[in-house]
Amino acid sequence: MIPLPVRNPPAPPPATLALAYLTVSATAFVLAALALPTLSAELTGHYYHTRLLALTHVVALGWITLAIMGASYQMIPVAIERPLWSVRLAQGQLLALTAGIAGMVGHFWTGRWAGLPWAAGLVGLGALSHVVNVALTLRGLPRWSFTARGVALGLAGLTLTVGFGMTLAATHGRDVFPGGILSAVPAHFHLALLGWITPVILGVAARVYPMFLLAPEPGGLGGRVQLWGLGLGVPAVVAGLLLGQAALLIAGATVVAASLAVHAAWVVNFARHRKRPALDWGLRFVLTGTACLALAAGLGLVILLRPGGAPGLVIPYAVVALGGWVSLTIVGMMLKIVPFLVWYRVYAPRAGREPVPVVAQLTWPAVERLAYVLLAGGTLALALAISSGSRPAVAAASVAVASGSVVFAVALGRTLLHVLPGPGRRLAPSPVAAAPR
Repeated sequence: MIPLPVRNPPAPPPATLALAYLTVSATAFVLAALALPTLSAELTGHYYHTRLLALTHVVALGWITLAIMGASYQMIPVAIERPLWSVRLAQGQLLALTAGIAGMVGHFWTGRWAGLPWAAGLVGLGALSHVVNVALTLRGLPRWSFTARGVALGLAGLTLTVGFGMTLAATHGRDVFPGGILSAVPAHFHLALLGWITPVILGVAARVYPMFLLAPEPGGLGGRVQLWGLGLGVPAVVAGLLLGQAALLIAGATVVAASLAVHAAWVVNFARHRKRPALDWGLRFVLTGTACLALAAGLGLVILLRPGGAPGLVIPYAVVALGGWVSLTIVGMMLKIVPFLVWYRVYAPRAGREPVPVVAQLTWPAVERLAYVLLAGGTLALALAISSGSRPAVAAASVAVASGSVVFAVALGRTLLHVLPGPGRRLAPSPVAAAPR
């Protein structure tokens, strides 16, 4: 019998690519959190304020978008068993995105709009480079899993979000949208949150949460409900906001909420049927993020259905959505992914030839626990303080979030020290000859 050739899986991108994105992303997270204590007055006022726009773009672009892109470049090739189309393009786009985001945030913070279009153009160039790179990686895929479809839907949302944002930057000061700027800004926010960020998180979560929790992978009708719910609901939400059509907005929001409810049910099912007996702090972050998703969806529906729109809940809703669900989820994912990437980069070539640490030895559970208390507790306290209008309470909660971001950065930084030669690698306690668990 002639043995059949064994198909080796494609080589993943270099671990340094994802680590570069995640390091810049975590830096943006810390900077955004450190700015919170200085924004107590703005956080208790109207959402359309230049410094709040700056803060939102640091979080949405610098923290969330770069984190998603970095994680995508590492996990998508593994999930679909295909090499990344261009590592060099991914490296170049990081420079364009970093420069563009810095320019946009600087112009928002100072209230100077003249140079905003060029900064938005750099962000658009970097974002569309990501779309092209991942789209060409997915091209001709023989089997479209739920993860691949979620990523593709997110790419479409990112493209529309970038186009919308560049239009806002180029037409500042002119009412080119039916409801004016106060309808365009919420529409842009929700297009980014629900059209770009949400589909990617849902798609990746369906693949990696079962791996993290040692739980059975999902399947069946739930995946179709999530994808069709976002595909139909998000355009209705954005159009309803732009046109001021309450019925269209409520219908779209209801469909999106149903999609998110199915995702939350999936996560609960993963947790209930997991074979991993203990939850590390990365997993606790992720599960707490899902709980914040339910809270954010509830707040969003209250704002829609309450007469007058409940303006006092708009900023708390954004805090719970971006700071609670998305940020806590990404923090948890980073605490799981970065130690493995560092192990793969530093110790994998030496495994089997000399004693090396296991992946768990590259983490710092005590510091991760403190980060969890400060970030999860501080984010919920911040949302409550803003809704109450108490500036001292907002300042206190902001300090907790800022402190939590620094503690998270310390935990992440200690892991990244292993990449450095010499002192960093000696941090691994009691090395053993073993592969990552």
